[in-house]
Formats: sequence, C-alpha cells, structure tokens
Amino acid sequence: MLHRIKAARPRVFLSFAGNNRDQARLLAKEFKTRGFDAFVDDDSIPLGRDVVIAINNALSQYDYFVLLWSRHAVDRRWVELEWAAALAREISERRSFVFVVLLDDTDPPLVLSPRRYLTARDGWAKVAKELVGAWQRDQRLDMPVLPAPYPQASEGLPMIVIHVRNRALKVAHVLPVLAGTTGAELLGMVRSALALPQEEKAFDGIVGMRFTYELRNGDDPRSPLQITDGALIDLEVCTEWFDGDGPVASRTYRTRPNAGVTPKMAEAALTSTFRHLLPQ
Repeated sequence: MLHRIKAARPRVFLSFAGNNRDQARLLAKEFKTRGFDAFVDDDSIPLGRDVVIAINNALSQYDYFVLLWSRHAVDRRWVELEWAAALAREISERRSFVFVVLLDDTDPPLVLSPRRYLTARDGWAKVAKELVGAWQRDQRLDMPVLPAPYPQASEGLPMIVIHVRNRALKVAHVLPVLAGTTGAELLGMVRSALALPQEEKAFDGIVGMRFTYELRNGDDPRSPLQITDGALIDLEVCTEWFDGDGPVASRTYRTRPNAGVTPKMAEAALTSTFRHLLPQ
C-alpha cells in the first residue's frame, strides 16, 4: 500500500497526557510553520462535537501519528487506546505511521521499544524538522515505505536513519543504525532487520534457492557505500537456483532461471520467500 497524502496540508495526530498539552501545542506550532496541520484534541475538536468520534476519525484519516511519552502518559487509558489503535493501523497498512517523542526518562511501552526515538530535550524545532524531513523523504521515494524496527543502541550513542530500497520488490524500509556503521556491519543489520534468508526450498524440496545480498548507493558497484543520515541504499538480491541435479542458474532477483525451474515456479517461490517484506 503506497500512502499518498491527499490533503493540501499533511496532517499529524498528536497523542499525549493532559499534563503535556502545552508541550503538544508547541510541537503543533512547529509543524504548522512547516506546512503540516496537527491534531491537539481540545484545540482541534469544535464545541459540541462528539469527542470519541472526532478522535476516531482523526486516527483513521491523518497521515502520521506522534506519541509524546512521559511519566504522565503511563497508565492513561486514552493515551493507551490511541497508540494501540495507531499501531494497529501501522501494522495493517505496513508503513511507517507511529513515531515517538520522549519528554522525560520514562521507558515507553515495551511493544514500541524497538524503534528510534526523538527527545524533547533537543528542542521542538529540531524534533519537527527531523520528523518532517523523514516524512518528505518517504514521499519522494514514490513507493511504500515500511518500518524495519531494530533494537535501539545504548543511550547517548549517535543514531542515523537510512532507507533500504529494493527496486524489484518496489518497496523501501526505514532502518535506524549507529553513526559510523561500516558497509559489512550494515549488511548484517539489514539481513537481521529484514529477516533475509540464506536458503529457501519449495515444492516439497524439488527446487530451492540460495541467496546473496549486496548494498549500493547507485547502479555503479564500484562506488563506495555512503552511509549517512537519510541515505537511500539499494538492496540487490541475487539467487542461485538448485534442484536434485545441482545448481540451475544464478540471476538477479526476479529474472528467469534456466531449465529446471519454470518462470511460474520461480515467481511463486520468490513471492512466498519475500512476502514478509511486501505491503499487504
């Protein structure tokens, strides 16, 4: 599912505890200066409007969800309902939808822990700038962008965010990594975060595939890999087909193998293998 912003101004749902309403308003103001509208419950719901219906409509229709997490949000029923509904939408649409901003040192819900956080101590202008920048990069890719959660590094270590794209699958994934990550380290992180297989057998073991992976910034394999914040890195998947008689052919993903594996079998096997990476 490729999410395209249909409204004239992109819309952001802000979820927070009542004690943090002033901070939510400050972030909403920063979004407004950057061309984004923000939903801040009391400020966004007209008098006389049903609050539950208004919140439900916003959660269903807005483009992004930002959770402002603090000690005040713990065990707040409305906050829990909002982020749970937003997470369900993210999973259903299989795209980056939920983002978290930490207002203090309170640990976020466990289910939201394996993702990169922004912190309020960096200043609301920086928080808004980073979020808007990430959303605009997602839109420019013109393909679905899915979250690829990766365990957060120890506190204080600098993190960057990259996009890992596969052109054949027509999908990209967002991956937070440590600044200074090498190409070899990144390949291991990508394989782990995206659960990329080494080998797959299909059709009751009649045929199988072995996979190798390469990362590039562009089409020239000789170009050094540039791993910088916001970088777009292409993931190339190569396959070697084998049957009972040994290897059949080695080809780039989705090209037609030689005799022994029909194109229909190849398409079915590869689609099954990488289904978890595709938008539903």
